[in-house]
Amino acid sequence: MIHKDLQPKVVNALRENVMFSGMNDEQFDRILKIADLVKQNPEQMLFQQDTPLSHIFFVYDGAIKLVRSTIKGDEKIIEVVFPGRTFAEGVLFSGAPKYPVTAVAMRQSMVVSIQATSFLNLLKESADLCINMLGHLSVRLHWMVKELDKQTLHNASFRVIDYFLSQVNEAVTDEFNLTLSVPKRDIASRLSIKPETFSRALKSLENKQLIKVKEKHIKLKNVSELRALLETEAL
Repeated sequence: MIHKDLQPKVVNALRENVMFSGMNDEQFDRILKIADLVKQNPEQMLFQQDTPLSHIFFVYDGAIKLVRSTIKGDEKIIEVVFPGRTFAEGVLFSGAPKYPVTAVAMRQSMVVSIQATSFLNLLKESADLCINMLGHLSVRLHWMVKELDKQTLHNASFRVIDYFLSQVNEAVTDEFNLTLSVPKRDIASRLSIKPETFSRALKSLENKQLIKVKEKHIKLKNVSELRALLETEAL
């Protein structure tokens, strides 16, 4: 379901995103004219792998998983995009004509879609805006390199704790209660481990008195200690 008029709270959230915050009022108004709000139901597909690229996206609410399918029909979650973040802009800037992944809502979600060609035309009119976009993509690239490093050089327990801590504010140092917003099997796929390996890692961390698990609720018993364990790669 698409709503032509974006609500003020959606506009404000979009304005705060790093990709749009460097725009002047006129440029941002042009973005709003080529943007729509899309409501996605759980497991509803936003776009499919290898289909022509037509829009880039901003997640206002919910969670969108980006998935690649193998020849055998298996799925690998490349990334889970949470509110406040954009996706598909890297594909647009690289000049690729098709989406390299499939985007699926993991729960009820609201996504802002922005017409790709019109957005690119706007960028071509401003060198300063292009430089701002390069900075945005640079941050994403560094993030992806770090993620690759974690998934190739560290064990399951390290990856699980790193994932949990990524959702904890830096100001938190003691106990923290976390509710998993996506199914455990999808988290396992995101971390490049099998669901049973994910379960064993949770059990091992619980046995070490580092966390407490109750269904989708996770208690991190000492955030500072967990951060120190990651820092020293002691997990």
